[in-house]
Amino acid sequence: MPPTRMPRIKAATVAGAIASGGAVFILLLGLLGAAVPAGALGLLAVTIPFQLGASRERRRRQEDAATWPDLLAHIRSSVAAGQTVPDAYVDAAERVGGSFLETLDVVRREMVFGGGFSDAMNHVQRHADDATADRVTMTLSVANETGGTRVGDVLAALSASVAGETRLRAAHDAALTEQRWTAGVALAAPWVILALSIATNPQAALAFSTAEGAVVVGIGLAATVSGYVLAMRLAALSEAPRMFG
Repeated sequence: MPPTRMPRIKAATVAGAIASGGAVFILLLGLLGAAVPAGALGLLAVTIPFQLGASRERRRRQEDAATWPDLLAHIRSSVAAGQTVPDAYVDAAERVGGSFLETLDVVRREMVFGGGFSDAMNHVQRHADDATADRVTMTLSVANETGGTRVGDVLAALSASVAGETRLRAAHDAALTEQRWTAGVALAAPWVILALSIATNPQAALAFSTAEGAVVVGIGLAATVSGYVLAMRLAALSEAPRMFG
């Protein structure tokens, strides 16, 4: 299975998870009159904010990844016009915008008052926190230190490599989107059917309020969650190896 990046859990996400789980439990307990199924559905609702957060993080990384080829294209054209690599980077970051603007003030400060362009690129690499940033920032640092007539060729090769990898990963991720939706439907469908059956059949509510019913619900919860986690891992893109920690 592809390795996955550990998610960044925010306090707001945890609070939202607790609130959504509690709200679903209370609502369904009132509608169904069966605590065990309502509790199981409440536990599933707890995961919704985490799933939404992971989805937003994935989209953010995709958007950031799509900007690297544009940045490199601007740097390459500026270097070809006679600019230095640091000045070309600053101009390119201003043009491309996005996450590059978030670090631009630090980059300028490091270049003028700090450890120079290499330290500035180290900051960009830490902020971006992905394998593409490792490759690009290290290559730009080396190109700035070595200079020479081959800088343009190095930047051209890097730009082509990053652009090709970005297109491939975007296409692969789009192909896996259907699997993610299918996994979500497979997770929700049995519980929707269970809730409807309990709501329309008082005998079902009594049956699932027993110890045997609780065991059935627990086994079903474990099975559906395990299947969903497995499906999502199979539908996840592998992370490119990091060059730095």
